[in-house]
Amino acid sequence: MKKALIIVFLVSMLSVILAGCGGTDSNNGASQNQSEPASTEAVQENTGSKEKFKLNLAIWDEKLKDTVNQVIEIYKQDHPEADVQVTITPVKDYWTKTQSSLVGGEGPDLFMMNGPNFNKFASLGLLSDLQPLIEKNGVDTSVYPQGINELYKLDGHAYGIPFYLGSIGLFYNKELFDQAGVPYPDESWTWDTLKEKAALLTDKAANKYGYIAVNADQIGYYPLIHQAGGSVISADKKTSGLNSEGTIKAIQFMKDLMDQGISPSAQQQLETEALQIFGSGNAAMYPGGSFDAFNLNKLLGDKLGVTVLPSGEQSGFYVHGSSWVINKQSKHQQEAWKLLNLLTGKAGQELLGKNAINFPAYTDYVDLWAQSIPSLDMKAFVVSLPDAVAYPVSQNTSEWQKVMAASITEALTGTVPVEEALSKAAQQMNEILSRDK
Repeated sequence: MKKALIIVFLVSMLSVILAGCGGTDSNNGASQNQSEPASTEAVQENTGSKEKFKLNLAIWDEKLKDTVNQVIEIYKQDHPEADVQVTITPVKDYWTKTQSSLVGGEGPDLFMMNGPNFNKFASLGLLSDLQPLIEKNGVDTSVYPQGINELYKLDGHAYGIPFYLGSIGLFYNKELFDQAGVPYPDESWTWDTLKEKAALLTDKAANKYGYIAVNADQIGYYPLIHQAGGSVISADKKTSGLNSEGTIKAIQFMKDLMDQGISPSAQQQLETEALQIFGSGNAAMYPGGSFDAFNLNKLLGDKLGVTVLPSGEQSGFYVHGSSWVINKQSKHQQEAWKLLNLLTGKAGQELLGKNAINFPAYTDYVDLWAQSIPSLDMKAFVVSLPDAVAYPVSQNTSEWQKVMAASITEALTGTVPVEEALSKAAQQMNEILSRDK
């Protein structure tokens, strides 16, 4: 019953997420040439051949490599003639590199996509329309939460199939809590509790921090902005919420923790990644994603615990998820489509869940993922989803996110007062939003 309720909830809750945010190989004998996008008819009529062919696949996350390769091995059982190459590019370079290669008529045949970049890539005509294939092959997309399906649609057509979701929780180091004699965090914690307990867990002489106020959007200031009653963007996607009272309060909360030495400073986080600080045992608490559980378990083992995020004026966070898409100019549309179906279908989602990499988008495998690390009770990532809200996106998300990140860093480092920095960011963001179609 509990599992059924969770699945029903995931489908209904995530429907609030609004639609739209974001290789070729010359050896194949397909009728499409490299400079001419494959038509829907060509995609549907191409049944593939037994001639050798190469598929280029791109991801941004090293943690996914083993899972992706396992799916590729399943794919090659039916397609031994396939040579599938996986390219991993760090996320900071992934989008620029991928867009440049696609615009140039090359790039990967199949690649991972996120919400902030989907609308731009789709609007530029770089992605294959998957809707005809979904309908022709009877693919049941209802197995994914409705909102994630909608996130990867343009004009009612799907250009991506969901892969995983990113739920957020509060990781903590049990050993540091035990040494300080502080009870483990739980669902009753608020911002005030967090600040009080984090101070007790801080040892400045030993460079041990009670908490990391992460200078990043999805796991750092986004949850705090929501919990403080602020916003990133208005519901109609036309105006910025960065200068709202709640948003200012959230960023000021982070800065206060840094100024008091309870959290590593923004400058320290520029020099050493927050995940590394926590994973090396130098911080007691870290707000992280379901996508961090795999790595942190490797680093901390039985010392690792996780619970729901402390609440401010309200609880919750912004929820997001990734998908797989196909390069519109790939000469291997049908081959890429078959591999995409394995990655997003039962085979790939079961492996994703078993390998503890991330929260599967396929709702039947959520419980499998939650049980994938026996030493870590990961139910916090599931039970907190009722309080999650739509991830903030628009057509030019990546552009205004850069403005936002730069201004928040200025505020956290003290270069510019918090309110002034956010006011400037809001003004620049509004200018960007005015160019959205």
